[in-house]
Amino acid sequence: MEVFVLLLLGLMGIVFLVTEVVLIPGFGLTGILGVISFMAAVCYSFVVMGTLAGWLTLISVVLLCVLLIMWSIYGKSIDKMALKEKIASSVADPNIASLSVGMKGVAVTRLASIGNIDINGNTIEATAQFGEYVDAGEIVEITRLENGTVYVKKVK
Repeated sequence: MEVFVLLLLGLMGIVFLVTEVVLIPGFGLTGILGVISFMAAVCYSFVVMGTLAGWLTLISVVLLCVLLIMWSIYGKSIDKMALKEKIASSVADPNIASLSVGMKGVAVTRLASIGNIDINGNTIEATAQFGEYVDAGEIVEITRLENGTVYVKKVK
């Protein structure tokens, strides 16, 4: 019976950790359950089966974890999840090309750093410069255009 419980805990640890690596990447509930299962197997073997069995179980668990890590690093499981293509495109607002520094518009939404403004009938996302807050309906002026971002300040 002791060997059955030990093998069951070890098998549960393997299943949980393989599930974590292959199906649910990251370190979540299945990874934690796998580690707990391995720790329970080691503790169980030390307490119930003796010192020799405990050390053999501990060595086995460590070797299994090392093999699992090597399999996940050098195997093809991570390659299947990894993005290999370089993303060269970007989402550009065509209305930004027609803007220039000094143009004025109206804040459509509150700019609590970022919000929408209306310039010449075009609604554009803008960032309030210097971290100031701009309420909806207030007049704003473009202070700079940088990498597709429109920076504005409140006109006083």
